[in-house]
Amino acid sequence: MSHPLQLGLLVESEHQAQVLRSLVDDSGHHLQDCHLATEAIANPGLLEATAADVWLVNVAIAEPHNRDLEDWLLTLDQPVIVSELHESLTGEEQALWLRRIQEKLHQLQGSINLGKHPEGAAPFIWVLGASTGGPEAVKEFFKALPAELGVGFIYVQHIDPGYEQTLVDIVNKHGHYPAYPVTHGDVLPPNKTAIIANNDWVELLENGTLCLKQGGWPGAYSPSIDQVFANVARSYGGRCGAIVFSGMADDGASGIRMIHQQGGEVWVQSPATCTISSMPDAALDTGVVKVIASPQGLAARLTEFMRERELTT
Repeated sequence: MSHPLQLGLLVESEHQAQVLRSLVDDSGHHLQDCHLATEAIANPGLLEATAADVWLVNVAIAEPHNRDLEDWLLTLDQPVIVSELHESLTGEEQALWLRRIQEKLHQLQGSINLGKHPEGAAPFIWVLGASTGGPEAVKEFFKALPAELGVGFIYVQHIDPGYEQTLVDIVNKHGHYPAYPVTHGDVLPPNKTAIIANNDWVELLENGTLCLKQGGWPGAYSPSIDQVFANVARSYGGRCGAIVFSGMADDGASGIRMIHQQGGEVWVQSPATCTISSMPDAALDTGVVKVIASPQGLAARLTEFMRERELTT
C-alpha cells in the first residue's frame, strides 16, 4: 500500500550531500541519485536520466550561475523541494531545518503513492469501530461478506499496542478484504482493510491516503473511534458509512453524528448479539442509527446497500 519515496538530490557541496544522505536514510526513503550543481550545469542530461519521485534541491537558484538549473526545474513533472542548507547551520538550527524537510516529504508521500497505485483510492469507505468483543463480531461480519464489493474498510479497535497484527491475521483468515497495519502515505484502495494501530493518530485525507500525525490520539481512547469517524465524515461526506460493533463505554457516539450530518450511513451491531453493548447502546441513543443487526445481518445489508448504490451511480 505505501512505498518509500525515491529521492534525487541536487546540492552545491559534498558537505550538503552528506547531511542530506543521512536525512534520506533516517526518513526511510531511498536515495535514487545525488549530483553536484556544477555537474548538472555541465551535463543537463545527467538529471533527466534520474527516475526520482521527488527532487530535493539545495542550490541557490537565484544566483546567475545557476539560472540554467532554474529553467530545468520548471520542466520537471516530479515535485521539487527547494531549500537552502547553509554551511553555517549547526546544532539546533540544522536540526530545525532537517525537521522542516522531513515534514515536506511526509506531506508528499501520500499523494505520490496514490499516483503509483493501480487501483486508486476506494470510492466508498466503511469504518468499523469496536472494543470489547469486537474482534469476534468483526470476524463474523467479514466471514459473511462476499468479495469484490468495491469498498474500502477502516477497522478501529481498542487494543493494546502491538496487537494490530493479530487483527490483520483475523481479517485475512476469515474474509475477502486483505488487511494491513497503516503506515504513513498508505493508499486505501477498494477491497482492502486498513487496521488503525494504538499509538499513532491517523487521518484519512480527501484523496484517499492515510496520514500519521505526530503525537498520540486526542481524547480518552487510543485509538479514538470518534476521531476516525469525524475525520472520515469530513473527508468523504456522503461516500462513507460507520458500523459500531460490540464494546465498552461510548467511543464513537459523537463521531457518528458527524457521519450522519454529512450524509453518511450509521449502523450498529444489535445489542443482544454483543459481548458488551455499551458502545452500540450509546450510538443508538443519538437517534441517527439506520440499521441494527447481527454481524451476519450487517454483512447482508451492506452487500445489498453497495449493490443498490452501484446501480444508481
